[in-house]
Amino acid sequence: MILQLKKDLLEKNSKDIYRKYLLGQKVWYFSNYFGDENHSFKYDELKYLISEKLDVHFNNVAIVGSAKTGISFNPGKKYKLFDESSDFDIIIVSPKHFNKFWTAYVEMFYRGIPMTEYGEVSKFIFKKFISLKNPTQKYPEIVSWLKTVEPLVKDLQMLFGVEQQVNYRIYDSWESVENYHYFGIGLLKNKVLKHHKREQKITQILSSIINYKNGNNK
Repeated sequence: MILQLKKDLLEKNSKDIYRKYLLGQKVWYFSNYFGDENHSFKYDELKYLISEKLDVHFNNVAIVGSAKTGISFNPGKKYKLFDESSDFDIIIVSPKHFNKFWTAYVEMFYRGIPMTEYGEVSKFIFKKFISLKNPTQKYPEIVSWLKTVEPLVKDLQMLFGVEQQVNYRIYDSWESVENYHYFGIGLLKNKVLKHHKREQKITQILSSIINYKNGNNK
């Protein structure tokens, strides 16, 4: 799996890698982690459940991250394979929800409410998504969201066997989803390319040494 990903990172552009690994109905978590033959049906059922509970369109729900691909695309995680300690990442594309929570954070800021997640939220909003992971519960919309997703997490555990921590990222558009992943894949491509060039250089040096020694032995 890792070798194929590295090969694709060297040969394909970010858009093609995004399409191959992050789009489509195949979810590694269902097809490989659980070995479910009806993995596409399982994915649809999960999306239907989330879309109904969170009031978003079915097509605006998706699993991403290592649960989707089986391997982390985060350059800092060194191709970490999905396991019990991994997060189960779900994206929600909803301008309505994004703007609602953006407004919540803006109002809490101007009301002088201390927010431990302020720096992280600011960085995420700049990229046009919000991740409500351990949020400050000082705004009605955020409290309401938590009351909705907490029982939903239990449903995901019971109905789909999801025992990992569930993270939601709420994007304002699919374009923002694509931009985020294109950028991340680009970073990973650069890292792989640098490593590949370094390996090629070492190979050339070793070949030159071997050829030199062979020439002296003649």
